[in-house]
Amino acid sequence: MKIIFTFFLIIQIVSFNAQTKDELIKKIIDYNVFESDCIGIACAPSEQYNNFKKLKSIISSEELIQLSKHEQPVIRAYTSSELINLNKNPIELFIFEIDKDEKVETQDGCIGDYEALSSIVYNAYRGKITLESISSKDSDDKIRKRKIENALSNDKTLQKLDSIILYSNKDLYWLYYFNILEKKKVSENHIKRILDLAFKQNNSYAFDYILTNYPEKHQLEIRDYFENTFLTANFDSENKVRYLDRFIEYLLATNREDYRQLCIKKLQRDQYWKNHLNWIEDKLKKYNLVF
Repeated sequence: MKIIFTFFLIIQIVSFNAQTKDELIKKIIDYNVFESDCIGIACAPSEQYNNFKKLKSIISSEELIQLSKHEQPVIRAYTSSELINLNKNPIELFIFEIDKDEKVETQDGCIGDYEALSSIVYNAYRGKITLESISSKDSDDKIRKRKIENALSNDKTLQKLDSIILYSNKDLYWLYYFNILEKKKVSENHIKRILDLAFKQNNSYAFDYILTNYPEKHQLEIRDYFENTFLTANFDSENKVRYLDRFIEYLLATNREDYRQLCIKKLQRDQYWKNHLNWIEDKLKKYNLVF
């Protein structure tokens, strides 16, 4: 009799946990915001974050992995971040999210945004490397900064993630390229690809990298780009308008009249940039251009 009672008790516990898991998943999906542990100016505890904490406490590692492929982005955002914290390789997660190409609403403290899932995975791993590179004993800011930079520069997995970004033909989040090309020196093995990004895919961060590190060696490509490619280049996405903004700034800063006229023609010909006017209008005001 005691064995039978124990058996049914186990069945009840399993059923309760399964129901609780489904309820928590539904709550997270219904709220549909990827929140940090505290939100708002007062940094109030996030019920959404706490619901995920409850969820991960009652599911197995296998279930956590399965949920990282869930159809709902908000579930994947939490589970993928948790898997990275548990030292799971982020490369597979990152490639999966690049292919899915989805965003989720986010709230970190008082800062709200919509962020690509691939960016959440990338930043979760980058943040993990950053935190692990320093300790409470590192009180000097210069020492902390040097340790962080060394860790980010030498981490092999992060280098692989950066290579995936550099060699992707997708219209990836512009901030990736800022982090890779503005913050550190890239291996010489990638220079050909960076040239392609700059002059074939109109990526201004790749252009700036060439301009900063190889201005004389590639001055012919730079001149040819603006004389023969820029006017017909495609800047019809949010990321691409960010690149156009930088190209406009570069051209106007030269104080060359032919480059100024090139800017005018480009902005008159294309209309998509007006959807993000706030990115470019400061440049237009600074150089007395009105559209």
